[in-house]
Amino acid sequence: MTTNIDTTSTGMDDSPAVSMDCSPAVSMDCSPAPIIEETETTVTNINTSIIRSVKKIKQKIIQSKVSKVQKKVTKKKISKITKKKSAFNKNGTFRKVNTAKGQKKEKKVYPVVDPPNAEDLSSENKYVPKEKRFRAWKCDDYVIKILKKRGWTYVGEPSDAGRDDYPESMKDLKNKGKLDMAECLYWADDDDARILQGMANNHVISCLPNADKALTKVYQQQMFNEFEWFPTCWTLPKEKESFLKYVNEHAESWYICKPRNSYGGFGMCVYKANSDDFKKCLLDRKCEFVVQEYMHNPYLFAGIYKFHFRCYMLVSNARPLKSYLWKDTQIQFSTHKFDITQIESNFNKYSHITNYKVNNEKKNRAYLLQDKPGVGKGSEWPISMFFDYMKEHDKEFDEEKFWVDLTEIATKVAEKLVYSPHITRSFEKKGALVTNHFEIYGLDIIMDEHRNIMLTEANTQPGLDWTDPKMSDGTFNSTIVKANDITEGIVNDSITKLGLDDFKVPQFGEFILLKTNVPEKK
Repeated sequence: MTTNIDTTSTGMDDSPAVSMDCSPAVSMDCSPAPIIEETETTVTNINTSIIRSVKKIKQKIIQSKVSKVQKKVTKKKISKITKKKSAFNKNGTFRKVNTAKGQKKEKKVYPVVDPPNAEDLSSENKYVPKEKRFRAWKCDDYVIKILKKRGWTYVGEPSDAGRDDYPESMKDLKNKGKLDMAECLYWADDDDARILQGMANNHVISCLPNADKALTKVYQQQMFNEFEWFPTCWTLPKEKESFLKYVNEHAESWYICKPRNSYGGFGMCVYKANSDDFKKCLLDRKCEFVVQEYMHNPYLFAGIYKFHFRCYMLVSNARPLKSYLWKDTQIQFSTHKFDITQIESNFNKYSHITNYKVNNEKKNRAYLLQDKPGVGKGSEWPISMFFDYMKEHDKEFDEEKFWVDLTEIATKVAEKLVYSPHITRSFEKKGALVTNHFEIYGLDIIMDEHRNIMLTEANTQPGLDWTDPKMSDGTFNSTIVKANDITEGIVNDSITKLGLDDFKVPQFGEFILLKTNVPEKK
């Protein structure tokens, strides 16, 4: 690229009238001399005028900036003298409270809403809306379809502002008193429950407030590490010392790395103890993440594929705790042959991660559509098919023991979760009403080669989605229909169990009442 430099403009005025090199100017008799003197005077006057104008402009700019700064300082002074703090009225709108300078900051005021009348409650201690109205996010389209089939009227999303700037947009609507205050079932997300808690006694909300915070991978470690059915977990780098001690005592061990708030199987990888990648990727990282002991000897379906059970737990009441294990589940398979050597830099997530969304990724489509030994096409089954398969191919598998062990796990999960500090604060300090909240949880269960089951994690929002039984190659997969039936079953059975309506539908699965112990208050 060529740059053209203008050599005629050097910043100096070189016109003949002021040129010191002009020959006529050196002649005493030369008439142009007075002209030069007159021109110099004119130029000087013009330059002086320009300088004065520039100075005036600069002064105005400086004055404008000073004025703006003074206004800001004044505003800050005023805000220090009188601060406005918001607090809820009973109807969920804000009232304003003045706090004078020097006064101690008030604690946040939460709404105080009286619980519903006893005659408005079901046998499960849930508020029963007389008008069968409900709100749900459009992405929960399968749940919307199920509830409509039961006779409920869909009146829109929890926030008319939609997902733009969510959840701040929904908080803003609440602050302005513009959320739906009429009786309503909210099929809610985790943030919805925090915003809606204690807002009204005629709402039924499908989440326990702050359950998602209690079920981050870091907090699950704190709640479940004491149990044998939970693979030991550490939060790094905070617990690096105890982790290394365990590793040194278990040289032949494997570990799965999980981002602290990840879900859906994403961001995970498996490492062997003391390998180069193990030291580089796990021990040298500075950000917070979770490491869990990895089951290197899982029970392989048809001797080839790893899998997990997606089990469902219903918490109908938080105080006192009342919860159920639903006696039906889905099974989700990996789509590649299990290979413990395909880890670290050679990590094959389709071999180790059994999550449905991972194995249904577009780039894995050929394996998903493959007629796999034992599994067939696809990656999910109803548990009834699994039990039938095991009766024929593995006589040592004990179905009754499976449910006994699973009930024990679910019982402890319910206790630890519902009495966690996060949920306790909502019901005891933030106005959440026991009569107005329930939740369905997903429990991810794996099984080792000795047929012992373990919990890998518990989840809110357990993927109650519909899967198209027509696969991408045009074939119809009847096992997907059965898996969809399980999703519809847990929603229908839960609404019926809670007594929220009188819709008659055959019970799909049995509920096992969990005999939980209420911890004593300290």
